[in-house]
Amino acid sequence: MDRGPQLVLASASPRRRDLLSRIGLTLLVAPVEIDETPAPGERPADYVRRVAAAKCDAAAAVREGVTPPLPVLAADTTVIVDADILGKPADAEDARRMLARLAGRRHEVTTAYRARFGARMVERAVTTGVSFRALQPAEVDAYLASGEWQGKAGGYAVQGIAAAFVTDLRGSHTNVIGLPLAEVLADLLALGALPGYPPAAFGAGVDR
Repeated sequence: MDRGPQLVLASASPRRRDLLSRIGLTLLVAPVEIDETPAPGERPADYVRRVAAAKCDAAAAVREGVTPPLPVLAADTTVIVDADILGKPADAEDARRMLARLAGRRHEVTTAYRARFGARMVERAVTTGVSFRALQPAEVDAYLASGEWQGKAGGYAVQGIAAAFVTDLRGSHTNVIGLPLAEVLADLLALGALPGYPPAAFGAGVDR
């Protein structure tokens, strides 16, 4: 039975869409375009919160007055090393430089999100510590050739081939993929935004 969408996801990320669909949420995917350029001297934690908030507010403004009212969720993920923001690589050489900085050491992945439902709003930032082993040059070459790095913050996908690089992960695994699922779900439920949750069977979410 078609229930219609339960949540507006203001993101084009297929990883976020997949994570939310797995727990049975039916989504209306409505990404928005905003300027994601870091401000001069902006701290990584401030940057990721600002971008997530701007995405959510822009998507909520588009939905204003639309019935039925739906909760709106937006998020932004960044990789942080030495207090520097590693976003999505511009090209393969940019990804190579990022992987060189991450190899053999620990870094942090922070995802900030904001959810709005009517006049109610919640926002949070979740940080996960990730450690990489040392990487052989041939491994980096092979990884770049795979193309998996494209569109991924920090130039890698922990849910894919790059899982072989990770020696330690402290915190939310799904946060590194792009959305801290446990925290997001708890906050949406606290907002009263998901009256139809849980579904009769998990895995039944449909993207629209």
